[in-house]
Amino acid sequence: DYGSKVELIAIADEGYYFESWSDGVVEESRIIEATIDIDLIAKFAVNTYSVVLHAENGNVYGAGVYEHGTEVTLTAEPNEGYHFVRWSDGNNNAIRTIELTSNVELTAEFSKEIREIIVNTENGVVSGAGRYAYGATVVLSAIPNEGYHFVGWSDGVTDVVRTIIVFSDTTLFAEFALNSYKVTLIAENGSVYGSG
Repeated sequence: DYGSKVELIAIADEGYYFESWSDGVVEESRIIEATIDIDLIAKFAVNTYSVVLHAENGNVYGAGVYEHGTEVTLTAEPNEGYHFVRWSDGNNNAIRTIELTSNVELTAEFSKEIREIIVNTENGVVSGAGRYAYGATVVLSAIPNEGYHFVGWSDGVTDVVRTIIVFSDTTLFAEFALNSYKVTLIAENGSVYGSG
């Protein structure tokens, strides 16, 4: 009826928010007085959410701002020498798809890969072989058995004690050789045999 007070309420669907009425009023709930015919439109807009990604020792892809309900693919790629472990929400898929219904902030966790140093040898002992994290510094030392001496490593290095940085699985051979000795004989007024 003319003069009636009418309450108008704008309720957004899930994933949307109320912007304004077509006459510029921004309150979701309003009261109008019916004095003339009125045609109003309630304007709604889709929610947008931010995806924030963090990582050390690797790269992450998929961060940005997206509309409600968007399916976003998140990708975690480790740096060389590392492998992906999990996302901070417990998901262990390096590539995953999420449907956005709120803001998201995740960290991709990476861990160093393990490399193995194998050293083979005969006639001596070598210390330093084992399993190490990528990038570790390892000291290898070649100790000959009695009566032998160190010749060199299979990769051409001749230092008895050497330092290597572990980037890959490595197999080396430490070469030892039998010692040789010189026998010198001296004689006066006669001959001697067996020197060499």
